[in-house]
Amino acid sequence: MRRLLMLAILLCLPSLAFAGAKEEGQAVFDTFLADFSSANADDVASLFTPDALFWGTRATDLITTPEGIHQYFANAFKALPGAKASSVSPASVTVLSDDAVVVSGIWQVTGESGGKPVLLQLRNSLAVVRRGDHWLIASFHNSLRPSP
Repeated sequence: MRRLLMLAILLCLPSLAFAGAKEEGQAVFDTFLADFSSANADDVASLFTPDALFWGTRATDLITTPEGIHQYFANAFKALPGAKASSVSPASVTVLSDDAVVVSGIWQVTGESGGKPVLLQLRNSLAVVRRGDHWLIASFHNSLRPSP
């Protein structure tokens, strides 16, 4: 009996050491917010798969290349220098499989433009997938949150 109990405990330990898909998806969103706040387009762009689909708030067309995503954020950081991103409320994460989740949440950007404070609240939905050992954004949609 004692051996059976020890075996059951040992089999459970590996699952305690690793985050599940839901936690991994949330971690990618949290990393996106932190990297956005650092205003480093390289770091932000590195969170996306090479074939990611990207709808930014100011994008007039679907962006489908890593260079396009990088340029989008480089332009955003120039337009609102010193901007900081934060989550407005906890994101909702839906697990689609062991290797794919959908994350949806509301985040905000604060900064200054022309000497005036700026506050943008944004709705965001992203598909996050596991590629090898990394969780990356495969699809990203962002839009302004309408005023209540």
